[in-house]
Amino acid sequence: MCYKVGGQPAFFMAETGWPAAPRAVAHRAAPSEIGSYGREAGAVSVDERLWELCEDYLAAEELELDDLVVAGRGPRVMKIIIDGEDGVGVDRLASASRGISRLLDEMDPFDGPYSLEVTSPGLERKLRRPRHYEKSVGREVTVKTGVEVDGSRRHRGVLESVGADGFVLRMDGAERKISFGQVRSAQTRFEWKKIPKSARKSG
Repeated sequence: MCYKVGGQPAFFMAETGWPAAPRAVAHRAAPSEIGSYGREAGAVSVDERLWELCEDYLAAEELELDDLVVAGRGPRVMKIIIDGEDGVGVDRLASASRGISRLLDEMDPFDGPYSLEVTSPGLERKLRRPRHYEKSVGREVTVKTGVEVDGSRRHRGVLESVGADGFVLRMDGAERKISFGQVRSAQTRFEWKKIPKSARKSG
């Protein structure tokens, strides 16, 4: 599917499939310089302004800004992860992508072309903020730490609780406390459960 969004051409592509999360991608060319916005904003960084802009818009749409990541030194990639009380379907992703694209047309935050990707967290998702851990309590997660914790830098278990400074994993019946500052990477895990052949035949 293609849409022309905002003042300049943009493209939206929706990919569906399970268990992968539905995603929406919009591309456009932004001619202005990122530095110009930063100078006008004073102490407020571009990343902070982007977060505020997207968070306010999504809140009005009864959606939650789950994460925002800007990557790349040439053509930038801005990835926005959104969530909702009952999840987020493809139609809502498409609508949010168009709305955010229009806001970015007005803000003009980047120098040169960039891509905007709007997606939902999915069944497996990276844990980058305390809020991500809080939403994943009760799920199985894998964590890599920069230092050894209880003799290991790799940890896999059920996320039992989250506090102000870290979290607790339940591993083989024991608790392992890890601080956010020790984490190098973390994400939830999802495993397909194979249906026995006998059950498939009986169905």
